[in-house]
Amino acid sequence: MARAALSLMLSTCVLFAGGAGFVRKQIPTDEGRVSYEVRGGGSGPGLILIPGSFHDNREWDAIVRHLNANIPLLLVELRGHGGSWPPPANGSIEQFASDVLRVANKERWRKFYVGGHSIGGMVALEVARVEPRRVAGVLSLEGWTNADAPREAFPGKMSSTLTPELKAAIDAERQAVTAKWTEEQKKAFGTCWRRWDGQELLKTTSVPILEIYGDRGEAKPALALLRIPERANIRMRWIAGVSHWLTHEKPAEVAAAMNEFLNR
Repeated sequence: MARAALSLMLSTCVLFAGGAGFVRKQIPTDEGRVSYEVRGGGSGPGLILIPGSFHDNREWDAIVRHLNANIPLLLVELRGHGGSWPPPANGSIEQFASDVLRVANKERWRKFYVGGHSIGGMVALEVARVEPRRVAGVLSLEGWTNADAPREAFPGKMSSTLTPELKAAIDAERQAVTAKWTEEQKKAFGTCWRRWDGQELLKTTSVPILEIYGDRGEAKPALALLRIPERANIRMRWIAGVSHWLTHEKPAEVAAAMNEFLNR
């Protein structure tokens, strides 16, 4: 009886979020709860966004300000992040994609775009693998095809363009999100993405995909190093002079690339 009551409370808990027009909600999971924010908009497919490792929905604040104001939005926090708790016991890209789809089902989103930064981009690609007919397009912001891609394409250049001030701000965000995590939980989450590989998906899917990367202010690496095939349904967009934290460095340019893809 208590379990049923808790489930009902979690599924119907609605809080007004800090962002204008957003409502915060929760759904129960096998381990606890997943928290998300939703904003209504015009007709047509909405956009689901998933933040990167050790970041909550605040990662999208600057991006959202530049996105089309009429597009419906769902911002989904991974287990252990923001209002989602606890951290996963055995996290995986597949598990996180399942959570995102459960949120979409809860909100009755039948067709949608899905995007994310870093691990969030990997989760977005996995969502498209599982439910290709429901996904209008994927927007992957430095969402690695697999664990080898960043090491070979950008060796030692994950944060090479950050100013000391911006690096300190990003570190502070990450520390705030993981304040209640144990060191073991941090280590486990930081490695779960290494077990996933999206190469077969990128080679075979017909879902439109936008891959957004920072060029680190240097010559662009070959797509083969990023494990991204050259296909008609996959578009590459390079943001000049930024690295992995492009959502913080040049949010207006990133959002412009996203809007262009969504408008197509």
